Amino acid sequence: MPEISGRRGRECSGYNQRQGVNPRGGESVSDDLQRLLKYIVHHYTWREEVKDIELDASPLENGGDIAASRRRALRDVQQRAELLADAFRDGLKRASAAQRAGGNAISLDDRVPEDNRIADAMIRFLVGTGLAYSTTRETDPLHYIYTVSVDWSRLNSVAREARVDLGTAIK
Repeated sequence: MPEISGRRGRECSGYNQRQGVNPRGGESVSDDLQRLLKYIVHHYTWREEVKDIELDASPLENGGDIAASRRRALRDVQQRAELLADAFRDGLKRASAAQRAGGNAISLDDRVPEDNRIADAMIRFLVGTGLAYSTTRETDPLHYIYTVSVDWSRLNSVAREARVDLGTAIK
């Protein structure tokens, strides 16, 4: 993998590469949400990982070790995003449906496998980046219900930066 450049890593992030074309032309809805997720991963999630790497780095570590850790962190977070892409999409669709129905949050029970994956995706890529908020309530020992509220204003702003029409992509 090429080294991340000082130009925000656009060369290797892949977020702006076309993932597919629908029969009517343009990118399909799922591809728009995939592009948004990749953008969030590169511009928010990965940057938080890099901050942790740099804070944890010993003054004795050489730049090559830190650069290798940065590349590894990017690869890890991209792989996790690929695994959770469907859950990310499903979570956004649920949150959007809740908003249209007059609600401001969705509840996700970690004892339900689908809910657990959605909670993982939303907390990792939205809550962890300040694009959503969450609270937890213990249901059983070591089991929780996560209540997630998307900050639609901020997420729409990020979607515009990623060149994604969020309203259309979620439908």
